Amino acid sequence: MDKVNIINDNNTLKKFCNKCIKEKVLAIDTEFIRENTYYPILCLVQIASDSFSAVIDPLSEIDMEPVWAILSNEKILKVFHAGRQDLEIFFNLTGKIPKPIYDTQIAAMFCGLGDQVSYDRLVNKFLGLNISKESQFSNWLQRPLTNKQLQYALSDVNYLIKIFPLIKKTIKETNRAEWVEKEFQYLTNKKIYDINPNEVWKKIKIKNPKREVLNILKYLAEWREIECKKRNLPRNRLIRDEILVTISQLKPNDIFSIKKIRGIPKILCDNDLNSILKIIKISDKIESNKWPKIPKYSKKLNVNKASLDLLKLLLSYCSQKSGLAEKLIVDADELRLILDGQMEGLEVFKGWRNEIFGKFVNLLLSGKIAFTIKDNKIKKIEF
Repeated sequence: MDKVNIINDNNTLKKFCNKCIKEKVLAIDTEFIRENTYYPILCLVQIASDSFSAVIDPLSEIDMEPVWAILSNEKILKVFHAGRQDLEIFFNLTGKIPKPIYDTQIAAMFCGLGDQVSYDRLVNKFLGLNISKESQFSNWLQRPLTNKQLQYALSDVNYLIKIFPLIKKTIKETNRAEWVEKEFQYLTNKKIYDINPNEVWKKIKIKNPKREVLNILKYLAEWREIECKKRNLPRNRLIRDEILVTISQLKPNDIFSIKKIRGIPKILCDNDLNSILKIIKISDKIESNKWPKIPKYSKKLNVNKASLDLLKLLLSYCSQKSGLAEKLIVDADELRLILDGQMEGLEVFKGWRNEIFGKFVNLLLSGKIAFTIKDNKIKKIEF
């Protein structure tokens, strides 16, 4: 096993980045830890071209500016696999999102490889290799790292740079390059990384929500988000979603009442509890016409199960015929909205999704499509 050298000094990093700047395509990956912090801790950055690669140690006393310059260089295509978390880390550290990018996991969903294709499956599919997962759950904060850990980290980008032209060729042969590019555009939208504390409540699951409860939850979730950023704590380490929901429903009016709620974390001091009480009182004074509206996805839609199964059958058929992952085309919530008649503005009736699936939904709903079984396979019949 060859020894992998880790870059942890400015001169070596500068020389390496000067080589990278001359490349048109680079594969990039990171190793990070985020179990105990709000912001992920960047532990390693791996970069590979066709002919060279390296592991960079951002935890050493090293100036990462040459790396940030590469990420923001729009003449270099940056290739990731499932790159959303990597992009989030770079955005948090630099305030910029790397452009242009190519995500092989997204591209794979257009190649008949199913939903959220794992990296090892992609390596096996395109390179015929099996990769070891032995170092996958390493503590990347520890120093020194073993050669085996560094080999594992470096192999990710060394394989990725080889997979990229192969998967790109497959996409081109199916005339889906434009579709794939549009999906990449979503990853470069700052809104998905720049979290607005005022909107965090929308991601909290709550059964049978009431607007009054959502109003309190909105302000409590905003307080938690701000505090977690200040303290650099994961949201659920400070207070879990379900506890925020319970507080919003019970509306306690003193510290003793909050402490009686099951699951209240010990990390919350009396000042925190007083802040929660204050937020409840403030939100209580908000006029009802300004309360949050119940999100359409939160409403329990009373749709016919057989009808939903029929739509899922059509989705499965269209997915198999097109080679596109079902999850990429539409999700179950949108299928329910379709059956509830809330079709306006749904992505499934726009662009390539409409071509692959949406237009057939309209045919099915108007009674112009049926299904039969032939040669042990489902066949679609259009009238």
